[in-house]
Amino acid sequence: MKKGKFFIKRFTISFKKNAFGKLSSLTRFAGLLVVLFILLSFYSYRSQPFNFFKIEIKQTEIKDFITPAELPVGILLISRSDKTSIKPTAIDSSSQRFLLIGDSMLETLRYRLNDYCKKNKHTMNAVIWYSSSTLWYGNCDTISYFVNKFNPTYVILVIGANELFIRDIRSRDKFVKNILRQVGSRKYFWIGPPNWKEDTGINNLILRNVGPRRYYPSKKLTYERNRDGAHPTRKSGYMWMDSVASFIMKKSMYPVLLNYPDIPEIKGPPTIMLGPHPPKGL
Repeated sequence: MKKGKFFIKRFTISFKKNAFGKLSSLTRFAGLLVVLFILLSFYSYRSQPFNFFKIEIKQTEIKDFITPAELPVGILLISRSDKTSIKPTAIDSSSQRFLLIGDSMLETLRYRLNDYCKKNKHTMNAVIWYSSSTLWYGNCDTISYFVNKFNPTYVILVIGANELFIRDIRSRDKFVKNILRQVGSRKYFWIGPPNWKEDTGINNLILRNVGPRRYYPSKKLTYERNRDGAHPTRKSGYMWMDSVASFIMKKSMYPVLLNYPDIPEIKGPPTIMLGPHPPKGL
């Protein structure tokens, strides 16, 4: 009997030691994971990545998960309790005054958009700021100036091609927001850059700010390029604008009448060209 009690006592002590020992190890391991997550989270908010012996330590995307630049507009259109799909907006057939503004990528787009304007009884003005970016447009009132000058009913932005390889792309978020503030309450649409290589996040940054129904993912198309390897040829640019026009009329948040033009216009649209000079202070 005594031997039986002794055996049970020894078994109980041994079980407690092993069980709590394993539990302690698991607790320490979980604690290390929590600390690692916190460190990686703080590092993701750093403006520039660390370099260790000339090797860049890549940042995680925890920041974008915790504090996204802005929730996609498409998600905000319906409540979570509403399981119905978003109904397409009726096409506005009234005459529009387009302002096409951005960087040099709109060179060919402006001619084709002008064809659509003549076909569908719209008017347009184009503004090309060579070498510009969200950094440039977001640090001055250029967009506000031309919005006031031309009083457009629809603004089409073509900005981002000069920022495909920016390392700290998160720093451009405030400039994108300032651009949208200058557009104001007008109908607008953002044509994404026609990537020739994978970007570091400019397309996703624009998409998060404007939503999927006010943005065209130009990088998904295939282009014939000019000698510089970046700008689409006129023929390819026309096809690009055809795709954008179809998207605006059928899938965008603000669909307007953009039927396919029968005959191209000989005369180009009114265009203002700004030299490749940054705004004062940059």
